[in-house]
Amino acid sequence: MKTRKAYLVENGHFEIRTEEIIPQREQVLVKVASCGLCNWELNHWKGRIGQNPQFLGHEAAGIVVELGENVTEFSVGDKVTGFMGGFSEYVAVPTWNVFKLAEHINPVYGFSEPLKCVVTVITSAKARVGDVAVIVGCGAMGLWCIQALKSDAMQTIIAVDIDDKRLALAKKYGAMHCINPSKVNTSESIAKITQGRMADFVIEGTGNGNVLSECINYVKHGRGKIIAMSSYERLPEKFNLTACVEKGIEIIFAHPSYSKNAYEDLRRAVNLINKGVFKIEELVTHKFSLDEINSAFQTLENKPDGYIKGIIIP
Repeated sequence: MKTRKAYLVENGHFEIRTEEIIPQREQVLVKVASCGLCNWELNHWKGRIGQNPQFLGHEAAGIVVELGENVTEFSVGDKVTGFMGGFSEYVAVPTWNVFKLAEHINPVYGFSEPLKCVVTVITSAKARVGDVAVIVGCGAMGLWCIQALKSDAMQTIIAVDIDDKRLALAKKYGAMHCINPSKVNTSESIAKITQGRMADFVIEGTGNGNVLSECINYVKHGRGKIIAMSSYERLPEKFNLTACVEKGIEIIFAHPSYSKNAYEDLRRAVNLINKGVFKIEELVTHKFSLDEINSAFQTLENKPDGYIKGIIIP
């Protein structure tokens, strides 16, 4: 079978190529329903990572259309998601890299890799009954973190963002308090909400190193955690190590390499997708065809007002 596939051939430019694709003995051939646009891939787009030509796209989901010779655990027509390249019409994927989506899930909104990362982030927080959680940055990842944390067992979930529309979504998904730093002092607001105790953990999702530094002020004394889940292009202008020492802060960069078992995190994420815990469709604000991939990455790099999550639909 022939497939059209996008390659990054030079910094800031993709080229569509046609290739023959055949599933190997322990692979399934998947018709890609969608592939999410990930901020991390801007590192490739800008030439900081990798060597061109590069095949990108790792937030994919789709439908099985052909089975490799030894495949017994999947059937043609199964909806699947997992670790698979996705800026292509079809991809051949080893069976151990994919999990089944429930029948009621639309595979266009079934991509799981970013939700796997959310599971890694939440696991790193080691949330306990009665915790105060602060989510800084209510983009897609921040909002999915709120969805995953929503529970009566939490003392409170506090959302922080300069966009009131995103804060409204955070409240819809489970945030009990919303703070706009452009209008009020965030540290003082958290102190008032928690009666001076501050946060057990802060999840930082803006990708701004200066905001990461500011999170030091939001956590409690005694092993409060700052979980950095973003890709940081710029270092903070200053970072108060003295305050980190005094508070005994744990700073965790909960990226994929932090996970003890990526496949287990993926399994858990797919289970939550199938249960409806993660609201994916509601956060997809921009859709592009495969032929529009250069425009898609330009939009990802220069996010317009209202942008939360973009996807490619091959």
